[in-house]
Amino acid sequence: MVNLGQYYSIWNEAIVLAWPVVLNHIFTTAMRTTDMLLMGFFGPAAVTAVGLGDVWERLVLRFGLGLGTGSIALISQETGVEEVRSEAGSSDEVLSQVLLTGVVISLPFLLVGLLFSDFLIAILGAAPEVIQLGAEYLMIILAAAPFRMITLISDRSLQGTGDTRTPMVVNVISNVVNIVLSVGLALGVGPFPEIGVVGVGWGTFVAKLVAALMYLVIFTFSFSHLSLGLPDDGWDLIIVKQLFKISLPRILQGGYQSLITFPFNALVLLFGTEAAAAYHIARRVHQQLVAPLHRAYGTVTTIMTGKALGMDKPFESKKITDAMLWLTAITITAGGVVLFVGAPVLTGFFTDDPVTLNHSINFLRALGIGAPILTLYGVLSGLLSSAGDTRTPFYGLVISQTSFKLGLSYLLAVPAGIGLPGIFIGMVLDFIARAGWVARRYLSGDWADEARVMIDERHKSQN
Repeated sequence: MVNLGQYYSIWNEAIVLAWPVVLNHIFTTAMRTTDMLLMGFFGPAAVTAVGLGDVWERLVLRFGLGLGTGSIALISQETGVEEVRSEAGSSDEVLSQVLLTGVVISLPFLLVGLLFSDFLIAILGAAPEVIQLGAEYLMIILAAAPFRMITLISDRSLQGTGDTRTPMVVNVISNVVNIVLSVGLALGVGPFPEIGVVGVGWGTFVAKLVAALMYLVIFTFSFSHLSLGLPDDGWDLIIVKQLFKISLPRILQGGYQSLITFPFNALVLLFGTEAAAAYHIARRVHQQLVAPLHRAYGTVTTIMTGKALGMDKPFESKKITDAMLWLTAITITAGGVVLFVGAPVLTGFFTDDPVTLNHSINFLRALGIGAPILTLYGVLSGLLSSAGDTRTPFYGLVISQTSFKLGLSYLLAVPAGIGLPGIFIGMVLDFIARAGWVARRYLSGDWADEARVMIDERHKSQN
Protein backbone atom coordinates (compact mmCIF):
# COMPACT_ATOMS: atom_id res chain seq x y z
CA MET A 1 0.00 0.00 0.00
CA VAL A 2 1.43 3.36 -1.04
CA ASN A 3 1.47 6.00 1.70
CA LEU A 4 -0.04 8.97 -0.13
CA GLY A 5 0.36 11.12 2.97
CA GLN A 6 4.04 11.58 2.15
CA TYR A 7 3.00 13.55 -0.94
CA TYR A 8 0.58 16.01 0.69
CA SER A 9 3.11 18.83 1.10
CA ILE A 10 4.26 18.39 -2.50
CA TRP A 11 0.66 18.44 -3.72
CA ASN A 12 -0.02 21.63 -1.78
CA GLU A 13 2.97 23.36 -3.36
CA ALA A 14 2.04 22.00 -6.78
CA ILE A 15 -1.52 23.32 -6.53
CA VAL A 16 -0.27 26.78 -5.50
CA LEU A 17 1.98 26.80 -8.57
CA ALA A 18 -0.55 25.22 -10.91
CA TRP A 19 -3.72 27.28 -10.52
CA PRO A 20 -2.27 30.45 -12.14
CA VAL A 21 -1.03 28.33 -15.06
CA VAL A 22 -4.51 26.83 -15.47
CA LEU A 23 -6.19 30.25 -15.39
CA ASN A 24 -3.64 31.62 -17.85
CA HIS A 25 -4.48 28.84 -20.29
CA ILE A 26 -8.23 29.43 -19.88
CA PHE A 27 -7.93 33.17 -20.55
CA THR A 28 -5.72 32.57 -23.59
CA THR A 29 -8.23 30.08 -24.99
CA ALA A 30 -11.04 32.59 -24.40
CA MET A 31 -9.10 35.22 -26.35
CA ARG A 32 -8.64 32.92 -29.36
CA THR A 33 -12.31 31.90 -29.21
CA THR A 34 -13.31 35.59 -29.22
CA ASP A 35 -11.27 36.20 -32.37
CA MET A 36 -12.97 33.36 -34.23
CA LEU A 37 -16.45 34.41 -33.05
CA LEU A 38 -15.74 37.94 -34.27
CA MET A 39 -14.76 36.68 -37.69
CA GLY A 40 -18.11 34.93 -37.90
CA PHE A 41 -19.70 38.37 -38.30
CA PHE A 42 -17.72 38.92 -41.51
CA GLY A 43 -18.39 35.58 -43.18
CA PRO A 44 -16.43 32.45 -44.14
CA ALA A 45 -13.68 34.36 -45.97
CA ALA A 46 -12.77 36.25 -42.79
CA VAL A 47 -12.78 33.08 -40.67
CA THR A 48 -10.55 31.35 -43.22
CA ALA A 49 -8.21 34.36 -43.47
CA VAL A 50 -7.58 34.45 -39.73
CA GLY A 51 -7.23 30.67 -39.57
CA LEU A 52 -4.64 30.60 -42.37
CA GLY A 53 -2.74 33.52 -40.85
CA ASP A 54 -2.56 31.68 -37.55
CA VAL A 55 -1.03 28.65 -39.32
CA TRP A 56 2.10 30.73 -39.98
CA GLU A 57 2.00 32.58 -36.66
CA ARG A 58 2.20 29.22 -34.88
CA LEU A 59 5.80 28.97 -36.11
CA VAL A 60 6.63 31.93 -33.87
CA LEU A 61 4.77 30.17 -31.06
CA ARG A 62 6.79 26.97 -31.57
CA PHE A 63 10.12 28.83 -31.40
CA GLY A 64 8.99 30.82 -28.36
CA LEU A 65 7.78 27.75 -26.50
CA GLY A 66 11.01 25.93 -27.36
CA LEU A 67 13.20 28.72 -26.01
CA GLY A 68 10.83 28.99 -23.05
CA THR A 69 11.41 25.32 -22.28
CA GLY A 70 15.14 25.97 -22.22
CA SER A 71 14.77 29.00 -19.98
CA ILE A 72 12.47 27.32 -17.45
CA ALA A 73 14.83 24.34 -17.20
CA LEU A 74 18.00 26.40 -16.74
CA ILE A 75 16.43 28.99 -14.42
CA SER A 76 14.74 26.39 -12.20
CA GLN A 77 18.12 24.68 -11.81
CA GLU A 78 19.80 28.00 -10.98
CA THR A 79 17.07 28.78 -8.42
CA GLY A 80 18.07 25.61 -6.60
CA VAL A 81 21.78 26.43 -6.93
CA GLU A 82 21.25 29.83 -5.31
CA GLU A 83 19.64 28.18 -2.27
CA VAL A 84 22.41 25.73 -1.45
CA ARG A 85 25.69 27.15 -2.81
CA SER A 86 27.55 30.15 -1.52
CA GLU A 87 28.03 31.37 -5.10
CA ALA A 88 25.35 33.30 -6.92
CA GLY A 89 23.32 31.60 -9.61
CA SER A 90 23.23 32.75 -13.21
CA SER A 91 19.46 33.17 -13.59
CA ASP A 92 19.73 36.80 -14.72
CA GLU A 93 22.33 35.91 -17.35
CA VAL A 94 20.15 33.05 -18.60
CA LEU A 95 17.14 35.36 -18.87
CA SER A 96 19.04 38.09 -20.71
CA GLN A 97 20.66 35.75 -23.20
CA VAL A 98 17.46 33.84 -23.93
CA LEU A 99 15.58 37.10 -24.51
CA LEU A 100 18.26 38.42 -26.86
CA THR A 101 18.34 35.10 -28.71
CA GLY A 102 14.56 35.13 -29.03
CA VAL A 103 14.46 38.67 -30.42
CA VAL A 104 17.16 37.84 -32.99
CA ILE A 105 15.25 34.71 -34.09
CA SER A 106 12.00 36.69 -34.36
CA LEU A 107 13.36 39.34 -36.75
CA PRO A 108 13.21 37.12 -39.88
CA PHE A 109 9.54 36.43 -39.12
CA LEU A 110 8.91 40.18 -39.03
CA LEU A 111 10.67 40.72 -42.37
CA VAL A 112 8.96 37.76 -44.05
CA GLY A 113 5.59 39.06 -42.90
CA LEU A 114 6.27 42.50 -44.34
CA LEU A 115 7.56 41.22 -47.68
CA PHE A 116 5.84 37.91 -48.40
CA SER A 117 2.52 37.78 -46.51
CA ASP A 118 0.49 37.52 -49.76
CA PHE A 119 2.60 34.61 -50.97
CA LEU A 120 2.36 32.75 -47.64
CA ILE A 121 -1.44 32.85 -47.71
CA ALA A 122 -1.64 32.04 -51.42
CA ILE A 123 0.47 28.86 -51.21
CA LEU A 124 -2.09 27.43 -48.77
CA GLY A 125 -4.59 27.40 -51.64
CA ALA A 126 -6.71 30.35 -50.55
CA ALA A 127 -9.19 32.17 -52.80
CA PRO A 128 -8.30 35.74 -53.92
CA GLU A 129 -10.61 37.37 -51.35
CA VAL A 130 -9.08 35.28 -48.57
CA ILE A 131 -5.55 36.07 -49.77
CA GLN A 132 -6.13 39.82 -49.45
CA LEU A 133 -7.68 39.60 -45.97
CA GLY A 134 -5.25 36.95 -44.74
CA ALA A 135 -2.17 38.82 -46.00
CA GLU A 136 -3.16 42.02 -44.18
CA TYR A 137 -3.82 40.08 -40.97
CA LEU A 138 -0.62 38.01 -41.25
CA MET A 139 1.58 41.06 -41.88
CA ILE A 140 0.34 42.66 -38.65
CA ILE A 141 0.66 39.63 -36.38
CA LEU A 142 4.13 38.71 -37.71
CA ALA A 143 5.22 42.30 -37.06
CA ALA A 144 4.47 41.49 -33.40
CA ALA A 145 6.84 38.47 -33.46
CA PRO A 146 9.55 40.11 -31.27
CA PHE A 147 6.94 41.04 -28.64
CA ARG A 148 5.42 37.57 -28.81
CA MET A 149 8.85 35.99 -28.31
CA ILE A 150 9.68 38.23 -25.34
CA THR A 151 6.36 37.36 -23.70
CA LEU A 152 6.65 33.59 -24.17
CA ILE A 153 10.22 33.50 -22.85
CA SER A 154 9.46 35.81 -19.93
CA ASP A 155 6.43 33.73 -18.92
CA ARG A 156 8.48 30.59 -18.57
CA SER A 157 11.53 32.27 -17.10
CA LEU A 158 9.50 33.60 -14.18
CA GLN A 159 7.78 30.25 -13.80
CA GLY A 160 11.23 28.72 -13.47
CA THR A 161 11.78 30.76 -10.29
CA GLY A 162 8.49 29.47 -8.86
CA ASP A 163 6.56 32.65 -9.71
CA THR A 164 3.52 31.58 -11.73
CA ARG A 165 1.29 34.47 -10.60
CA THR A 166 3.11 37.32 -12.36
CA PRO A 167 2.83 35.65 -15.79
CA MET A 168 -0.86 35.07 -15.09
CA VAL A 169 -1.43 38.76 -14.25
CA VAL A 170 0.52 39.96 -17.31
CA ASN A 171 -1.33 37.62 -19.63
CA VAL A 172 -4.77 38.38 -18.19
CA ILE A 173 -4.14 42.11 -18.76
CA SER A 174 -2.79 41.41 -22.25
CA ASN A 175 -5.75 39.21 -23.15
CA VAL A 176 -8.26 41.79 -21.88
CA VAL A 177 -6.53 44.43 -24.03
CA ASN A 178 -6.64 42.03 -26.96
CA ILE A 179 -10.35 41.27 -26.59
CA VAL A 180 -11.36 44.92 -26.07
CA LEU A 181 -9.34 46.20 -29.03
CA SER A 182 -10.29 43.31 -31.31
CA VAL A 183 -14.01 43.76 -30.65
CA GLY A 184 -13.76 47.55 -30.80
CA LEU A 185 -11.71 47.77 -33.99
CA ALA A 186 -13.37 44.89 -35.83
CA LEU A 187 -16.95 46.05 -35.19
CA GLY A 188 -16.42 49.79 -34.64
CA VAL A 189 -17.69 49.76 -31.05
CA GLY A 190 -17.57 53.04 -29.10
CA PRO A 191 -14.72 55.38 -30.09
CA PHE A 192 -13.00 52.78 -32.30
CA PRO A 193 -13.17 52.87 -36.11
CA GLU A 194 -14.64 49.81 -37.83
CA ILE A 195 -11.79 48.17 -39.77
CA GLY A 196 -12.91 44.53 -39.88
CA VAL A 197 -10.44 41.66 -40.00
CA VAL A 198 -7.34 43.82 -39.60
CA GLY A 199 -8.84 45.11 -36.36
CA VAL A 200 -8.31 41.67 -34.86
CA GLY A 201 -4.70 41.79 -36.07
CA TRP A 202 -4.10 45.19 -34.51
CA GLY A 203 -5.73 44.04 -31.27
CA THR A 204 -3.26 41.16 -31.16
CA PHE A 205 -0.31 43.42 -32.03
CA VAL A 206 -1.04 45.97 -29.28
CA ALA A 207 -1.73 43.24 -26.70
CA LYS A 208 1.63 41.54 -27.40
CA LEU A 209 3.38 44.92 -27.24
CA VAL A 210 1.76 45.70 -23.88
CA ALA A 211 2.78 42.31 -22.45
CA ALA A 212 6.39 42.68 -23.66
CA LEU A 213 6.67 46.20 -22.22
CA MET A 214 5.26 45.04 -18.88
CA TYR A 215 7.88 42.31 -18.68
CA LEU A 216 10.72 44.66 -19.61
CA VAL A 217 9.61 47.04 -16.86
CA ILE A 218 9.36 44.17 -14.36
CA PHE A 219 12.88 42.95 -15.17
CA THR A 220 14.51 46.37 -15.55
CA PHE A 221 13.27 47.69 -12.20
CA SER A 222 13.67 44.36 -10.36
CA PHE A 223 9.99 43.83 -9.58
CA SER A 224 10.60 40.07 -9.65
CA HIS A 225 13.21 37.46 -8.76
CA LEU A 226 14.84 38.10 -12.13
CA SER A 227 16.47 41.14 -13.68
CA LEU A 228 18.24 41.90 -16.93
CA GLY A 229 22.00 41.59 -16.88
CA LEU A 230 24.79 40.05 -18.92
CA PRO A 231 28.07 38.91 -17.33
CA ASP A 232 30.96 41.38 -17.44
CA ASP A 233 32.75 39.45 -20.18
CA GLY A 234 29.69 39.34 -22.47
CA TRP A 235 27.84 36.31 -23.79
CA ASP A 236 28.34 33.03 -21.96
CA LEU A 237 28.55 30.50 -24.78
CA ILE A 238 27.99 27.61 -22.36
CA ILE A 239 24.54 28.99 -21.54
CA VAL A 240 23.78 29.48 -25.24
CA LYS A 241 24.90 25.93 -26.04
CA GLN A 242 22.78 24.44 -23.25
CA LEU A 243 19.82 26.61 -24.24
CA PHE A 244 19.80 25.23 -27.78
CA LYS A 245 20.46 21.69 -26.57
CA ILE A 246 17.22 21.87 -24.57
CA SER A 247 15.19 24.10 -26.89
CA LEU A 248 15.86 22.62 -30.33
CA PRO A 249 14.21 19.22 -29.72
CA ARG A 250 11.22 21.03 -28.21
CA ILE A 251 10.92 23.28 -31.28
CA LEU A 252 11.17 20.26 -33.59
CA GLN A 253 8.59 18.41 -31.50
CA GLY A 254 6.11 21.26 -31.86
CA GLY A 255 6.78 21.43 -35.58
CA TYR A 256 6.20 17.70 -36.01
CA GLN A 257 2.96 17.86 -34.04
CA SER A 258 1.74 20.58 -36.38
CA LEU A 259 2.90 18.66 -39.47
CA ILE A 260 1.25 15.36 -38.61
CA THR A 261 -2.15 17.01 -38.14
CA PHE A 262 -2.45 17.33 -41.93
CA PRO A 263 -2.30 13.61 -42.85
CA PHE A 264 -4.26 12.66 -39.72
CA ASN A 265 -7.08 15.07 -40.60
CA ALA A 266 -7.01 13.72 -44.16
CA LEU A 267 -7.40 10.20 -42.75
CA VAL A 268 -10.41 11.20 -40.65
CA LEU A 269 -11.93 12.99 -43.67
CA LEU A 270 -12.02 9.67 -45.54
CA PHE A 271 -15.02 8.87 -43.35
CA GLY A 272 -16.90 12.05 -44.18
CA THR A 273 -17.24 15.67 -43.19
CA GLU A 274 -19.24 14.64 -40.12
CA ALA A 275 -16.31 12.56 -38.85
CA ALA A 276 -13.90 15.47 -39.33
CA ALA A 277 -16.24 17.86 -37.53
CA ALA A 278 -16.70 15.31 -34.75
CA TYR A 279 -12.96 15.01 -34.18
CA HIS A 280 -12.56 18.77 -33.81
CA ILE A 281 -15.56 18.99 -31.47
CA ALA A 282 -14.14 16.27 -29.23
CA ARG A 283 -10.72 17.88 -29.31
CA ARG A 284 -12.20 21.26 -28.34
CA VAL A 285 -14.02 19.74 -25.34
CA HIS A 286 -10.80 18.02 -24.26
CA GLN A 287 -8.85 21.28 -24.66
CA GLN A 288 -11.31 23.17 -22.48
CA LEU A 289 -11.78 20.63 -19.67
CA VAL A 290 -8.62 18.55 -19.31
CA ALA A 291 -5.79 20.20 -21.26
CA PRO A 292 -5.31 23.11 -18.79
CA LEU A 293 -4.51 20.66 -15.97
CA HIS A 294 -2.41 18.50 -18.29
CA ARG A 295 -0.20 21.45 -19.25
CA ALA A 296 -0.06 22.81 -15.70
CA TYR A 297 1.10 19.49 -14.24
CA GLY A 298 3.95 19.26 -16.75
CA THR A 299 5.04 22.85 -16.07
CA VAL A 300 4.87 22.45 -12.29
CA THR A 301 6.91 19.24 -12.47
CA THR A 302 9.63 21.07 -14.40
CA ILE A 303 9.70 23.95 -11.89
CA MET A 304 9.86 21.79 -8.76
CA THR A 305 12.19 19.07 -10.01
CA GLY A 306 14.52 21.58 -11.67
CA LYS A 307 14.95 23.42 -8.38
CA ALA A 308 15.63 20.14 -6.56
CA LEU A 309 18.23 19.16 -9.16
CA GLY A 310 19.88 22.56 -8.74
CA MET A 311 20.08 21.81 -5.02
CA ASP A 312 21.74 18.46 -5.92
CA LYS A 313 18.80 16.47 -4.55
CA PRO A 314 17.92 13.97 -7.29
CA PHE A 315 16.00 11.78 -4.85
CA GLU A 316 13.79 14.76 -4.02
CA SER A 317 13.19 15.24 -7.76
CA LYS A 318 12.11 11.62 -8.02
CA LYS A 319 9.78 11.99 -5.04
CA ILE A 320 8.22 15.11 -6.58
CA THR A 321 7.71 13.26 -9.86
CA ASP A 322 6.12 10.29 -8.09
CA ALA A 323 3.81 12.70 -6.28
CA MET A 324 2.77 14.33 -9.56
CA LEU A 325 2.17 10.92 -11.13
CA TRP A 326 -0.17 9.99 -8.28
CA LEU A 327 -1.91 13.37 -8.53
CA THR A 328 -2.40 12.66 -12.23
CA ALA A 329 -3.74 9.19 -11.50
CA ILE A 330 -6.32 10.64 -9.11
CA THR A 331 -7.42 13.88 -10.76
CA ILE A 332 -6.93 13.35 -14.49
CA THR A 333 -8.42 9.87 -14.31
CA ALA A 334 -11.48 11.47 -12.72
CA GLY A 335 -11.51 14.02 -15.54
CA GLY A 336 -11.24 11.21 -18.08
CA VAL A 337 -14.25 9.49 -16.51
CA VAL A 338 -16.21 12.75 -16.84
CA LEU A 339 -15.29 12.94 -20.53
CA PHE A 340 -16.23 9.30 -21.10
CA VAL A 341 -19.53 9.27 -19.21
CA GLY A 342 -20.54 12.83 -20.07
CA ALA A 343 -19.60 12.63 -23.75
CA PRO A 344 -23.21 12.75 -25.06
CA VAL A 345 -23.96 15.91 -23.07
CA LEU A 346 -20.60 17.64 -23.62
CA THR A 347 -20.56 17.15 -27.38
CA GLY A 348 -24.26 17.96 -27.62
CA PHE A 349 -23.45 21.62 -26.95
CA PHE A 350 -21.67 21.80 -30.31
CA THR A 351 -23.92 19.89 -32.70
CA ASP A 352 -27.40 18.42 -33.08
CA ASP A 353 -26.60 16.45 -36.23
CA PRO A 354 -27.05 12.78 -35.20
CA VAL A 355 -24.16 11.41 -37.27
CA THR A 356 -21.72 14.09 -36.12
CA LEU A 357 -22.91 13.69 -32.53
CA ASN A 358 -22.38 9.93 -32.55
CA HIS A 359 -18.85 10.27 -33.93
CA SER A 360 -18.08 13.08 -31.45
CA ILE A 361 -19.10 10.90 -28.52
CA ASN A 362 -16.76 8.11 -29.63
CA PHE A 363 -13.82 10.46 -30.30
CA LEU A 364 -14.29 12.11 -26.89
CA ARG A 365 -14.44 8.75 -25.15
CA ALA A 366 -11.15 7.76 -26.78
CA LEU A 367 -9.63 11.03 -25.52
CA GLY A 368 -11.13 10.38 -22.08
CA ILE A 369 -9.45 6.97 -21.90
CA GLY A 370 -6.15 8.50 -23.00
CA ALA A 371 -6.31 11.62 -20.80
CA PRO A 372 -4.45 10.27 -17.72
CA ILE A 373 -1.94 8.43 -19.91
CA LEU A 374 -1.19 11.59 -21.89
CA THR A 375 -0.70 13.55 -18.65
CA LEU A 376 1.68 10.87 -17.35
CA TYR A 377 3.72 11.56 -20.49
CA GLY A 378 3.52 15.30 -19.74
CA VAL A 379 4.68 14.91 -16.14
CA LEU A 380 7.60 12.63 -17.03
CA SER A 381 8.54 14.94 -19.91
CA GLY A 382 8.49 17.82 -17.43
CA LEU A 383 11.00 16.04 -15.21
CA LEU A 384 13.28 15.15 -18.12
CA SER A 385 13.12 18.73 -19.42
CA SER A 386 14.20 20.06 -16.03
CA ALA A 387 17.24 17.79 -16.29
CA GLY A 388 18.03 19.08 -19.77
CA ASP A 389 16.69 16.07 -21.69
CA THR A 390 14.08 17.13 -24.24
CA ARG A 391 15.34 14.61 -26.77
CA THR A 392 13.62 11.61 -25.18
CA PRO A 393 10.11 13.16 -25.20
CA PHE A 394 10.71 14.31 -28.79
CA TYR A 395 11.80 10.89 -30.04
CA GLY A 396 8.95 9.21 -28.16
CA LEU A 397 6.37 11.52 -29.70
CA VAL A 398 7.68 11.16 -33.25
CA ILE A 399 7.85 7.36 -33.03
CA SER A 400 4.47 6.91 -31.34
CA GLN A 401 2.52 9.40 -33.47
CA THR A 402 4.01 8.08 -36.71
CA SER A 403 3.59 4.42 -35.79
CA PHE A 404 0.28 4.46 -33.94
CA LYS A 405 -1.71 7.69 -34.37
CA LEU A 406 -1.08 7.74 -38.11
CA GLY A 407 0.28 4.35 -39.20
CA LEU A 408 -1.78 1.89 -37.14
CA SER A 409 -4.88 4.08 -37.37
CA TYR A 410 -4.69 3.94 -41.16
CA LEU A 411 -4.03 0.19 -41.28
CA LEU A 412 -6.93 -0.63 -38.98
CA ALA A 413 -9.35 1.92 -40.40
CA VAL A 414 -8.80 1.41 -44.14
CA PRO A 415 -7.07 -1.85 -45.21
CA ALA A 416 -8.47 -3.83 -42.26
CA GLY A 417 -11.87 -2.22 -42.78
CA ILE A 418 -12.56 -1.42 -39.12
CA GLY A 419 -13.35 2.22 -39.87
CA LEU A 420 -13.32 4.95 -37.23
CA PRO A 421 -12.86 2.50 -34.30
CA GLY A 422 -9.45 1.73 -35.81
CA ILE A 423 -8.55 5.41 -35.44
CA PHE A 424 -9.76 5.41 -31.82
CA ILE A 425 -7.48 2.43 -31.09
CA GLY A 426 -4.51 4.12 -32.78
CA MET A 427 -5.04 7.31 -30.75
CA VAL A 428 -5.06 5.50 -27.40
CA LEU A 429 -2.05 3.34 -28.28
CA ASP A 430 -0.19 6.51 -29.28
CA PHE A 431 -0.68 7.88 -25.76
CA ILE A 432 0.45 4.57 -24.20
CA ALA A 433 3.57 4.31 -26.39
CA ARG A 434 4.61 7.90 -25.62
CA ALA A 435 4.21 7.41 -21.88
CA GLY A 436 6.11 4.13 -21.98
CA TRP A 437 8.99 5.69 -23.90
CA VAL A 438 9.62 8.48 -21.37
CA ALA A 439 8.95 6.14 -18.42
CA ARG A 440 11.85 3.97 -19.57
CA ARG A 441 14.21 6.95 -19.38
CA TYR A 442 12.75 8.05 -16.02
CA LEU A 443 13.28 4.63 -14.45
CA SER A 444 16.91 4.53 -15.64
CA GLY A 445 17.83 7.48 -13.40
CA ASP A 446 20.39 8.75 -15.93
CA TRP A 447 18.63 12.12 -16.13
CA ALA A 448 20.04 13.12 -12.72
CA ASP A 449 23.61 12.73 -13.96
CA GLU A 450 22.83 14.77 -17.09
CA ALA A 451 21.49 17.63 -14.96
CA ARG A 452 24.53 17.57 -12.66
CA VAL A 453 26.92 17.77 -15.62
CA MET A 454 25.05 20.76 -17.07
CA ILE A 455 25.03 22.67 -13.78
CA ASP A 456 28.72 22.03 -13.12
CA GLU A 457 29.62 23.05 -16.69
CA ARG A 458 27.87 26.41 -16.30
CA HIS A 459 29.48 27.26 -13.00
CA LYS A 460 32.98 26.18 -14.03
CA SER A 461 32.74 28.56 -16.99
CA GLN A 462 31.93 31.43 -14.62
CA ASN A 463 34.88 30.81 -12.28
